[in-house]
Amino acid sequence: MKRIIAMIMACSVLMLFGCSGETAANTDYTTTIDGQAAVISFLEGSLSEGKIKADNGTYTFAYSMDGTLSIVYPNGYIYSQKDVGGGIAVPADYDASAVEKLGYIDGFSLARAISSASDSGRNDTDGAPIILSLFLLAVGIWFISAPRSAWWISKGWYFKNAEPSDLSLIVYRVGGCVLVFGGIISFFA
Repeated sequence: MKRIIAMIMACSVLMLFGCSGETAANTDYTTTIDGQAAVISFLEGSLSEGKIKADNGTYTFAYSMDGTLSIVYPNGYIYSQKDVGGGIAVPADYDASAVEKLGYIDGFSLARAISSASDSGRNDTDGAPIILSLFLLAVGIWFISAPRSAWWISKGWYFKNAEPSDLSLIVYRVGGCVLVFGGIISFFA
């Protein structure tokens, strides 16, 4: 019965650490692309498709499942590019100078701006909750500084006049070091 209660409590704690408050995600990124002011707007809940509103019109873009980025220009022209082994594959008929003569933004520049906005959107949502980092640090420091009390909480209370072995105290100290290290890593992640 005690194990079931402990498992339920552990699952509850893990679920609570996975929760994060709803924040109003700003999906609009203002930038300058080739000297033109532009606002990159992602569809709600997506960082793979959206619109770019620039001085010379509205562009739409979407990533397909194979990683191909397609950008539809205001005049209907479709620019697409795909990352291939560290390089970029573009259509053979793409002429950057002709696009710029029409007053539109170059496809490479648009793709770079979309990628930057998408990365900054990911960075806004990534990372572990601060409470998880603090919890890992606190438990780790406790295991390092007082392994005997940590052992007593986990096993010692069950037995009368029980004493932990030296090996179990070493295991608690090593586990505490791992938890402190994990807490520091999750704090900066």
